[in-house]
Amino acid sequence: MGLLSRSLGVQAMTLEDPAQPLLPQSALFESLGLGRSDAGVLINEKQAMRITTALACIKIISEDLGTTSHEILQHMPDGSVRLATNHRLWAILHDQPNRHMTASVFWGALLASMLAWGNGYAWIKRDRAARVIELVPLESGKTASVRLPTGELKYATTQTDTGAAVHLDPEDVLHIMYASFDGVNGLSPIQLCKNAFGLALAAEKFGAQFFGNGARATGILTHPGVLEEEAQENIKKSLRELMTGDQALRPIVLEEGMKWQQITIPPNEAQFLTTRQFQRVEIASLYRMAMHLLQDLQRATNNNIEHQSLDHVRYCLRPNAVRIEQEVNRKLLDGPFIMEHNLNDLQRGDFASQTSGFQTLRNIGVYSANDILKAMRQNPIPSEEGGDVRTVQGAMIPLTALLLEEASPETSETDSDEGASQPFNRLAPAYRKLFRDAVGRVIRREPDKRAHACTVAMRPVISSMAQAMLALRFGNCELTRRELAVIDGQIRELTTAAASWASKDASAIATRTTEQTYRALAAEILE
Repeated sequence: MGLLSRSLGVQAMTLEDPAQPLLPQSALFESLGLGRSDAGVLINEKQAMRITTALACIKIISEDLGTTSHEILQHMPDGSVRLATNHRLWAILHDQPNRHMTASVFWGALLASMLAWGNGYAWIKRDRAARVIELVPLESGKTASVRLPTGELKYATTQTDTGAAVHLDPEDVLHIMYASFDGVNGLSPIQLCKNAFGLALAAEKFGAQFFGNGARATGILTHPGVLEEEAQENIKKSLRELMTGDQALRPIVLEEGMKWQQITIPPNEAQFLTTRQFQRVEIASLYRMAMHLLQDLQRATNNNIEHQSLDHVRYCLRPNAVRIEQEVNRKLLDGPFIMEHNLNDLQRGDFASQTSGFQTLRNIGVYSANDILKAMRQNPIPSEEGGDVRTVQGAMIPLTALLLEEASPETSETDSDEGASQPFNRLAPAYRKLFRDAVGRVIRREPDKRAHACTVAMRPVISSMAQAMLALRFGNCELTRRELAVIDGQIRELTTAAASWASKDASAIATRTTEQTYRALAAEILE
């Protein structure tokens, strides 16, 4: 171990007392992952992969997180965020980190190494201008962080063409750790909890041997006389052939007064199945894995399984995603650029829940039709046809517009107009801004294109006003053919007048349009 540690520049320390170096033999066995658990089973990172629970946990986490979209985002000066698809590292992080691997394969390998060995390494290769050109995963068994005699931190790896150890600068290595005491070296969950994995493997081995023995317990064969060594060996060989393999279930004839005495505890008394189930839960807890993802549905129901899946994203995947994001942002990106995992697909509900959520956001003006189509990966509606227009429900007007303490002096004097003026006082403040926005969008168009623009911009606003008036008058906002005809007529009048609108008169036009539209609708609805 001394020669090995000196050649790599590594000094192995015990977990009990990091200041004390390990004994040469134990250090060599631990560095090579050859330690045995108290169950007597050899356990290292590769042997642990024979345990189905361990393999499933590592596979699920590495696949779920490795196949998500690794996106570069740019924070804009106005506080918004956009996808930086034109960033030079987008292709490396999102599509192909190196010429041999896709992004899902690379990130999956990095995560699998971290979850098994406690450390996931990737070599950041740069060109002569120090620009990143590719990311190459390094085997955790051949790579480690080391302290040089000068105290400088380096990463030593023997994953080279010649197998000779080379030292890499920390800035040139992505290092993802499972957990750590010093922030430099990750702890292997398999080595730390060797007995948990060893017991699981020992129980599995016992079950395989038990059923391979015809589900018969072992015991002692006694003979009334004294047998020579050759006779003993012949009896052992015969019993082995009769009690294992295809012969296991055949009856055995004992001669010369021989007796069979069972000495092994039966599996039911040893709680064999309970032990295997407990080890499954114990190993899953090391990775914060939801049990239903391991095909254990004992505590899962139709009511809670969706929430368990969301917990898997929040408490299992997200911490690992943050580890990767912070390391990538620290060593590869700077300025307003950051890398994030897009976990939206993993947090989607069923189709009914999705459409209900989209409808709510659409009704309060947060999403446009194209925003919803983009989230559903569908082609957008052309903006000329209103795909980017945000709308609100017609009855959704400010509360202050409905709670008038006093009518304005201009409208409270005439009794004859009271039935019409009161609704207008309620609706005008809410809809004047909407008409102002619609008029502005129409004026920005060329005169010969304003007719279509006016139809697209004004129809949702006028329809919304009509629905609000119906709700105030009758408590029902459903439009009939009569109201729709009035709306069409009002839009035709506005379309004709739109060609002569000037931007300097936009505010006055909006006010006039609001009043004219209300009067036209009121004559039909409030008469």
